[in-house]
Amino acid sequence: MKKIKSLACIALVGLSVSSCKDFLTLMPLNDIVLENFWTDMNDVESVLLGSYAALESSDCVMRMLVWGEMRSDNVVKGSGTPETIEQILEDDILSTNDYVKYKCFYDVINRANTVLHFAKEVEDPNYSPGELAANEAEATALRCLSYWYLIRAYKDVPYVTEPSIDDTRDFFIGQSPFDSILNCLITDLESVKKYAPNKYPTELANTSRITRATIYAMLADMYLWRGDWDKCIENCDSVTSRKMVEYKEILHDEGTSCMIDLYGKNADIPLLREMFQSSSGPRLGYAYSEIFGSGNSFETLFELPFGQGVEHPFVKKYYCDKTQTGGYSGGYLKGSKMASKDIWIQKYDGRYYQDIRSAQSDDDFIVKYVYETLEYDLTSGTIDMTNLSNNKKFKATQRNNSEPNWIIYRYTDVLLMKAEALVMKAKDDGVDQDSCFKAAFDLVDAVNKRALGKYSGGGYSGADYLDYNKYSLSVDAMEELVLDERRRELMFEGKRWFDLTRKSMRDGNTSYMWKKIQNKFDSSSSNAVRIKMTDLNALYFPIYKDEIKINNKLKQNPVYVEDEFIKKAE
Repeated sequence: MKKIKSLACIALVGLSVSSCKDFLTLMPLNDIVLENFWTDMNDVESVLLGSYAALESSDCVMRMLVWGEMRSDNVVKGSGTPETIEQILEDDILSTNDYVKYKCFYDVINRANTVLHFAKEVEDPNYSPGELAANEAEATALRCLSYWYLIRAYKDVPYVTEPSIDDTRDFFIGQSPFDSILNCLITDLESVKKYAPNKYPTELANTSRITRATIYAMLADMYLWRGDWDKCIENCDSVTSRKMVEYKEILHDEGTSCMIDLYGKNADIPLLREMFQSSSGPRLGYAYSEIFGSGNSFETLFELPFGQGVEHPFVKKYYCDKTQTGGYSGGYLKGSKMASKDIWIQKYDGRYYQDIRSAQSDDDFIVKYVYETLEYDLTSGTIDMTNLSNNKKFKATQRNNSEPNWIIYRYTDVLLMKAEALVMKAKDDGVDQDSCFKAAFDLVDAVNKRALGKYSGGGYSGADYLDYNKYSLSVDAMEELVLDERRRELMFEGKRWFDLTRKSMRDGNTSYMWKKIQNKFDSSSSNAVRIKMTDLNALYFPIYKDEIKINNKLKQNPVYVEDEFIKKAE
């Protein structure tokens, strides 16, 4: 990991750029770089790692949280919340809000485009066609991932596939439609997925760089949005096939000490155990500590690495921090108390203890990513999360400075994508609905059982496992089960708003969305937000005002044009 970090810094220096009126960050690269830099394979690697470093920037990572989480029913205002964040939480978003700036993702795109333009021109006898193809697959995936965030946040955005290497290109282009860009992303990923590495020479690179499994996950996500259920399922299965290979390798090396179990009716879903045997008996917390504490876990498909004094841009300030006396100080965001009551089926669900730190009456502190290790005991009953002082049943360590890796895709996310696709497929003519329902339920049940401490030969007697008959009565009931499980599993990971948006776009209305988020708003603002939310365009952000001033080819989201007219009139 240290090598990756240092190379990324070198690449950033080599790709230092200047502004072209700040538009899209599509800046011409330095002439010296163009003429003298692209001489061997190491130059390609440096610029490629610069693309990763750009994606890891605080601007990009903050927007992954802001765009994917803050408007959802998971979070509410915390302590000292900045006005720009408060506006987003309250759905009072204007085109002057700093968090609607999207140029940081175009920086990643431009770097990736530069690699794709110049890598094939490198004349290095040691640079094999296979290595070139692998580098191009990585660059393509990074570009596609950046556009994937952009179109889910804005719907229609400018689409550029050539680098800005001189001043002859027209920087001022209009938006391309969501569906058109999505189809291009899928086509590009399909064309390169077979060239992406399955594994890298170093273990840590397997989760901090693009692999073939990462691309399968991205494709599954995109096909789910496009409504191509079979293709989504196919790519999810490709991830599982890869995970089974890895599991068998680990089992061969570690034998009985292997901390991965097989879940599901057919025992074909390998997941890290949540339950482990400590010196004091069975405890929960192992999977959390591996996935969110140590990072680079078996279940991670792609994550952005932090560390070596590089503080995560939001966990410490926005989620939770440790005080000098060992207590906890809430951040700018809190977990919605109303959401907590709605979502946790019962308090034997380990995620209840991993994600939030409950208060007596106020909203909850967010501790996901904050804890580094967890160990807690539910064998004699549940734990009162409002009173953890000196509680011997709950033990957590927290980072002194917030350096958790930020996960973009992990395996349980993919399993629940497949479950959602199966439920949607059940609506198609000629499909065996019961068969689809059972397959989807098995995936949800596997993820849920792991969280409840289910493992071979044991589990908590007080835990009530999901009942298939309760959800199998209709497509709507099964779909809500999947979306609820996605919420429980992926809470505070920048996924929830995108899930609600996908559901709304599929339904062609925002009824489900409004049912989930309405309790966030007080009576004075609720009606105005509800009326605005009847327009599907309201699910997306406005284009930043300065972008439209510079480029008259850009069209503002119509919802925000009207909003700003009203604001000016006031």
